[in-house]
Amino acid sequence: MKKVLVIVVVYNGLHWLERCLSSVRGANVFVVDNDSTDGSADWIQSHFPEVTLLRSAENLGFSKANNLGFLRAMDKGYDYVYLLNQDAWLEEGALEKLVAAAQAHPEYAVLSPLQFQDGYQALDCQFAKLYSGTVLPLNRTDGKAAGVFEGAAPPVLSLKRVMAAHWLVPVKTLEEIGLFNENLFGFYGQDDDWCHRAHFHGKKVGVLPSARAVHDRARREESVEKIIFRNYYTGSLVRLCDINHPLWDRFCYVLLFTLVKAVKYRKMLVFKYFRDICRQLPAVREHRRRVC
Repeated sequence: MKKVLVIVVVYNGLHWLERCLSSVRGANVFVVDNDSTDGSADWIQSHFPEVTLLRSAENLGFSKANNLGFLRAMDKGYDYVYLLNQDAWLEEGALEKLVAAAQAHPEYAVLSPLQFQDGYQALDCQFAKLYSGTVLPLNRTDGKAAGVFEGAAPPVLSLKRVMAAHWLVPVKTLEEIGLFNENLFGFYGQDDDWCHRAHFHGKKVGVLPSARAVHDRARREESVEKIIFRNYYTGSLVRLCDINHPLWDRFCYVLLFTLVKAVKYRKMLVFKYFRDICRQLPAVREHRRRVC
């Protein structure tokens, strides 16, 4: 099997770590603990001593922490990286299926398994939204278990993007497209931005239906302010950075997006973030220039 480095970024993820790390036991695993306060790092060191654990003295965010893993994979001669969320885990054999599919389909910059809710009764809610436009829907209406296809499962299905809770990425492709942008997308949006960049470079983003995994969101609690930051502020920056569209086109979209979100949330915070977005335009232009 090709050399794969599994990268797990941890921040107060003690509830999930047993299932997460057990699902990749035997693989090469690199964990970045973002200064957790719930004992996650000590638990990992005690229960998974074979894991390479980096303890950060601060919360580096998702992008910077994963970039450390990317750089390690490049430096150590790995063939693939697998991004695995702390609240996610793989079915047995899923990683091997993904690697085999990546070798057979080198045009894909990202391959993901089907991402389910815990218990496999339905797809992960965000994954389902991305997956809903595919031509071969899952059969979940006739009493069969979720994940059974109507007819034979296709080898790979192409999507516009997929969340980085489960990502297999060839290191050669990573070297071509580049790392996550740590400045604009510290905590959210980096996966969407990277998928846009992959498409710009002529690569594809896909799902392997024969591989299954879980992304568990059950214990997440988010304030309205956090949702506005993630969905409006970060989402707007992702759209502005999308090199597949002219910047003026994306800015017009963000203007409309601002009005819609202001009405939806009835919060002045939306307009504060719009001001911050405008201040980020020089960084957005630089990001787009570098992608080209």
